[in-house]
Amino acid sequence: MASACAPAVPDDKIFALTWGKLGIGYESFVGTRNDCVMAASVPVENAAGREAAMPAVSASRFKSCMRARGWEPVAGGYSAPLGYDVRIVN
Repeated sequence: MASACAPAVPDDKIFALTWGKLGIGYESFVGTRNDCVMAASVPVENAAGREAAMPAVSASRFKSCMRARGWEPVAGGYSAPLGYDVRIVN
């Protein structure tokens, strides 16, 4: 799917999407997703001024990372494994 054809999705909904890449399996998706979560991570402090425990991820950076690796939002595609939640920031 060409990125020009990809649905317009607000950044705060990017992790609700499912992702697809023709001919590529779930293990590859999980590896790419993890790489993009790390690449898009941003430091966020909690109320005590310490770095928050749950990762905070820039939605726009994550989306760009996934697309740069050939993944596109698709209906019925792959989603994150249970328990791999991240906090989304803009």
